[in-house]
Amino acid sequence: MIKSIPFILALFILTPTACDSPPPKTPKGGKNFLIGKWHRFSRENGYTEFDIDSRYIVFYNQKVGRFALAYKIENDSLKYLTNQYAAKITDYGDSVLVEGNDSTTATLYRFEAAHVAFNAIPEEKDSLAFTAYLEGFDKRLIREFEKAGIKFSDGPEQPEEAAYRDLLNKKL
Repeated sequence: MIKSIPFILALFILTPTACDSPPPKTPKGGKNFLIGKWHRFSRENGYTEFDIDSRYIVFYNQKVGRFALAYKIENDSLKYLTNQYAAKITDYGDSVLVEGNDSTTATLYRFEAAHVAFNAIPEEKDSLAFTAYLEGFDKRLIREFEKAGIKFSDGPEQPEEAAYRDLLNKKL
C-alpha cells in the first residue's frame, strides 16, 4: 500500500498536464494563420493596416486609401490572383515576414483586437464611421512614425521631416 501512494500521487500530478495539448498547427498550405488584422510601417510607404479574411487582403494607408486583392496560399507562398506579386511568408504567430518576388520585404504585426477599431472601413468617406476610423488610424500612424524615430518639430523642418510630413498629410 505504501509503494502505491507515490504512484497515485504521480498519476494525479501528471494527469492534468497531459490534457494541456499544444494548439493545432496550421496545415501546410493553409492560410488560417493570416486571417485577422495586421499593420506595418516602412519609411518608403508609411503606415498600412490590413484586414485579411479567407479570400481577400484589404489594405488601407494614407497614400492610396482602401483597396482589396484576392489571394491564395500555396505551400509557404502568398500569391495575388490579379497581380504578378508573390511572396514567401514566414509565420511567427504575432508577426509575419513577407519576402516578395520584387525584392521587397515587410513584417506584418498582428493587432490585439482590443486596440483596433478596424472591423471594416466604410465605403462612404463622409460617414461618421469613416471619420472615426480615420481619427484612430491617424493616431496609430503617428505612433508608428515616432517609433521609427521620425519626430515632427514646430520649428523649421528638415528635408526628411518635410517628406514624411507630406506623406502623413496625404489623404484621399
